[in-house]
Amino acid sequence: MKLKFLRTLSLAFLGLIVFSCSSDDDSNESSPTVNELFKVQHATLISNDFPEASSDAGLEVYNMNSHVIPGGTSYATIQTSTRAQKLFIGAVDRHGYFELVPENTSDLNQSFILKINQLNHQDHFTVRMAYLDENNRVSQTVYADVLVINVGTGALQVSLSFDNDKDVDLHLIEPNGSHIYYGNETSNNGGFLDLDSNPACTIDGVNNENITYPDDATIEPGIYYVYVDMYENCDPTTATNFVVSVHLNGEEIPTSTQNPYNGNFPIGFPSNSGGSDIADDIAPVFSFEITEEDSRLMQNQRRLQSKPLSPSARIKLEKSLNR
Repeated sequence: MKLKFLRTLSLAFLGLIVFSCSSDDDSNESSPTVNELFKVQHATLISNDFPEASSDAGLEVYNMNSHVIPGGTSYATIQTSTRAQKLFIGAVDRHGYFELVPENTSDLNQSFILKINQLNHQDHFTVRMAYLDENNRVSQTVYADVLVINVGTGALQVSLSFDNDKDVDLHLIEPNGSHIYYGNETSNNGGFLDLDSNPACTIDGVNNENITYPDDATIEPGIYYVYVDMYENCDPTTATNFVVSVHLNGEEIPTSTQNPYNGNFPIGFPSNSGGSDIADDIAPVFSFEITEEDSRLMQNQRRLQSKPLSPSARIKLEKSLNR
C-alpha cells in the first residue's frame, strides 16, 4: 500500500514538473519578439536575451531615422570606440536580437538597415545596440527611440526612407505609363502616394515616403519603374543615404537590382526638382514585374474576401439574434 502511494505521489510530482516546464515554454513562445517590430538586413536572429555589457567600450549613434513606417526601412550609422567583431541590434521589452557581422571590422563607422515589419502596429519602440569588440567583450548598450508613422501597406507597397532632412522624392511609373508622385498622388488604378516628407524643404523630419495600393486597387501586370529624386538638397554639406523597398502581398519581391535597394546622394549633390518628366532626367533605381498570374491571384483573393455588413444589415442581424 505504501509503495503504491509513493508511486502515485512520484507520478503527480513528475506531472507537476512537466506542467511547470510546459508553462514556461509557452510563456517564452508567447512573449513579444524583436522580429515582430523589425528585421536587420543580412543579420541573424538570435533567440536569447540581449547580451550584457562586459567592458567600458561604447558606441555612438551617428545617424538613424527617428521615424519609420510599417513595411519601410531605416538606414542607421553608428560609430564604435574600438573595432567590432559583431553588432547586436534589439529592442527594449522584446525577446531576441539580431547579430550582424560587419563587412569591414577595422572600420569604426558601421551601418545597417532596419526592415520594419508591415504588421508593426506600435506607435513607438526603442532600439538598443551594442557590439562585440576584438577582445570578445560586449560594449555598453545605447538606445534610440523611434516613432512609427501609420501608412497604407496594401497588396502592393513601395516605400522610401532617407537618413537626413532633405526633400527626396519617390516616383513610381506603372506599366500603362501612369506616374505616381507628388504632382499626381493617385493613379487611375488606385495606387497613391500617402506620405510625402519635407516638401520644398519644409522640414517635418519624417524622412519617409510611401506609395500603396489598397486591396480594392487594380494591380495590372507588367513592368513598374521606381525612381528616387533629390528634388531639393536642403543641406548640400551632408551626404544622404536612402533605401527603397517593395512588397507584394506582404513579401519582398525580386527587382532588377536588389530589394531593399540602398543608394547615396554624395555631398554637394545638386537639386533636380524632378516632376512629370522624371524618366527623361534620371535612371530608375530598379524595376519590378507583376506577372499575369500575380495579378489574377490578387483579383481572386479580393473576390473571396467577405464584404463588411451595411448598417441596415447589422441592425437586422442583431434583431434576429435577440428574438
